[in-house]
Amino acid sequence: MKTGCFDAVVSISPVDREKPLQAQLLIQGIKIPASFYFYEPALAEKPGSSFVRIHCQEPLLLKWKDIFKVKGLEGKDLLEEGFVLNPFSEKINRKKIKKRIAFLECLQGDEKLMLFALIQEKRIKGLKEREVISFSSLTESSLLRLTQELEQEGRIKILSFSPLFLISQESFDFLCQKILTFLVHFHNKHPEEPGVSMERVKKRFDLHPRILSLALKHLLRAGQIKASEDTFSLSDFMAVLTPEKEKILKDLEEMCFKGEFCTFSFEELQKHFRLSSKMLDGMLSLLIERKKIVQGKDGLILHSRWLDKIISRIKKFGKRELTVADFKEMTGLSRKYAIPLLELLDQMGVTRRKGSLREIL
Repeated sequence: MKTGCFDAVVSISPVDREKPLQAQLLIQGIKIPASFYFYEPALAEKPGSSFVRIHCQEPLLLKWKDIFKVKGLEGKDLLEEGFVLNPFSEKINRKKIKKRIAFLECLQGDEKLMLFALIQEKRIKGLKEREVISFSSLTESSLLRLTQELEQEGRIKILSFSPLFLISQESFDFLCQKILTFLVHFHNKHPEEPGVSMERVKKRFDLHPRILSLALKHLLRAGQIKASEDTFSLSDFMAVLTPEKEKILKDLEEMCFKGEFCTFSFEELQKHFRLSSKMLDGMLSLLIERKKIVQGKDGLILHSRWLDKIISRIKKFGKRELTVADFKEMTGLSRKYAIPLLELLDQMGVTRRKGSLREIL
């Protein structure tokens, strides 16, 4: 990709920092008029060198560490050498100059330091393989080797190999902390809601799905957050309901224990308790979180105490195999509800399907 603005280091000291130096750029066998804007302070590696942002009158196809010469306009004697650091630059305000200079200092190093600087520069957005290829002349084998070394050193995470997708460990840790802070603020503002939906998390952070998914999985494994269905919350968070909603929650639990959920559709439960779809979902999620109910396939909802009693009966059944008819008689359920419950018990490792029978484990 061609660029008309890039950062470089040149062996020139500015005469007037407030005004750009007008000169000719000798690069790739051509001469191009260009304007040199000097960053301050000048902290380039060699004494007498400066970091500059160069604007060319024609776009060029440049790579990191490409060499060029600088000649004065109209045959003036100025003739110095420099090399490209950041092929794709843009104008920044004075507050960001120190950060830009720190980035350019890293780009003066070797290939490994350059790659790590690029990954850090991309922060929580992550760095894609095609961006590295556009930026530098690294071969695929060199790029793979360097990324693996950086990962072994604990400095980056490789999100995917084909194509490569990278994020620095520092940025990953920062993202995880941002997610935790977001959940704290959400719980403080909405103490009655069980958590934040995945859709809302995605909207808040607007990141590549692979990065966000990895961060959430990391926080779940670390026990810092918990998930219920498609909702996330802090691991120690419990929703605070009004007395009226606590009563509804108790009534819902009682209905489930009596098996009345089997005779009510979701829409009928909404009408019965005068709840919105979102609120009823939240109530059921809260009962699941409090381990009062268990949800199986096809929306089957059971009270956990009732389920424990069923599991106890199965284990005391006295036979190694269980028929559907045996199970219906044991539970008092119709086939419509007995089959999904048996499938749930299979998932839980209580039973195992064996043809038309269930083997009791």
